[in-house]
Amino acid sequence: MLDIGFAELLVVSAIALFVVGPERLPSALRSLSLWVGRVRRGFEEIKADVSREMHNEEVMRALKESRDEVQDIADVSSALSIEPPTATDTTTDATTDAATDSETVSDKGA
Repeated sequence: MLDIGFAELLVVSAIALFVVGPERLPSALRSLSLWVGRVRRGFEEIKADVSREMHNEEVMRALKESRDEVQDIADVSSALSIEPPTATDTTTDATTDAATDSETVSDKGA
């Protein structure tokens, strides 16, 4: 990530030793690591929030597209005035077909 080599780390630690002093260096490093941890956790929370919001937006977009498709289908079916067949319609059609077939057979026999 930062691409810090061993030589750079050695130089930074030597400067920190001179600036802070040997007595306060351990507590300063501890404080620094606590702050770095807090900052990382904060960034992770922000990333999680953004990810969650992006997922919510994708779901809402998909829901809107589905609603639009259903509305388009409803518009087309109402424009064509298509009604779904009911159970009584299919039995009536079957009875009518059977009557027509019997009339055809009786016409051929006569």
